[in-house]
Amino acid sequence: MTFTSYFDGSSAAGSLALPRLESTGGRKTSALVRGTGSIGARHLRVLEQLGVDTLYVWPVRPGASLAERPDIPATAELVDAYPEEPLDLVVIATDTRRHVDDTLEALDRAPGAVLLEKPVAPAAADARVLLEHPRADTISVSAPLRFHQGFAVAAELLPRLGRITSAQVLSQSWLPSWRPNRDFRASYSARKEDGGVLRDLVHDIDYPTMLLGAPTQLRSVLGSGILGIEAEESADILWDSPAAVHLRLDYVTPVKTRSIRVATDEGALVWDVVRNRVALEWPDAGSGSVGSVEAVFGDDADVDTVLARQSLSILQRAGIDGGTSMDRFRPASLEEGVASVAICDAARTASASGKAEKVVW
Repeated sequence: MTFTSYFDGSSAAGSLALPRLESTGGRKTSALVRGTGSIGARHLRVLEQLGVDTLYVWPVRPGASLAERPDIPATAELVDAYPEEPLDLVVIATDTRRHVDDTLEALDRAPGAVLLEKPVAPAAADARVLLEHPRADTISVSAPLRFHQGFAVAAELLPRLGRITSAQVLSQSWLPSWRPNRDFRASYSARKEDGGVLRDLVHDIDYPTMLLGAPTQLRSVLGSGILGIEAEESADILWDSPAAVHLRLDYVTPVKTRSIRVATDEGALVWDVVRNRVALEWPDAGSGSVGSVEAVFGDDADVDTVLARQSLSILQRAGIDGGTSMDRFRPASLEEGVASVAICDAARTASASGKAEKVVW
């Protein structure tokens, strides 16, 4: 097979219908979202669009009202405790420092599945109680980059491209533009105990480990001083698994960049998340130039569509059939979510020590 025919032969590159929960055998479906911040509200909208029959929303603050929350579906029922009836899905979308306790409370209600927003916890050790829970296998960790069709194609093609020699991962943005109507210095991102670029951009740690394997040790340099926040503003992480892998994560770049470039002994694969494209490159021996071919996946640009794929995939794995098969995607398990947090922990330790540090969890 030639490079130019790889996309034609990719099962993951085929058309993908808009996610919809349809084939449920006539049973009613239900979900509860804990937390009503921007991501909690988005989960509610996505679940409504997906076709979940009954939605519950449980704010963190007692007595909170939804009267002035047009971003939350009017069909969502406001509650201040778990309903008595069984739930198919519970989404934990509270602050990171609450994640473990809120997830334990959800597990007590034995829902079909729990979707825990990233990161799992401020530190990997905090999540041990979840790993030891008898229903730990019902927990998935939100990792929407896994549900980009571009990523599914990249993951399918990479093993065909020869031996990996190096990889560069970039995730760069400008924190003040994340929430334009709010002082970024007062956001959770700025807090040292549960914010920082490592925790915020843990998605960009998760997907390279899925593609390339997780490190057992790493080196790191963390940066600060540009934005004037307590938490780290940038991280350069280097590990060797299976070859040299370099991650650059930062809050201090106004021109947004998000991509991975994997070099092999035959060519290179590039997944550009911002431009929703996957490209293959190879040396043209005859001309001395570089040949390339690419595919663009426009639906990946829609955040709601990507989150709907994730939610539908989790519901399907919990035994609820859906109208659109999500077989090409795989949710992040609790173990994988904790492993990503452990990489964050090791990066902080390695930056402080100036040495390679083991990833422990």
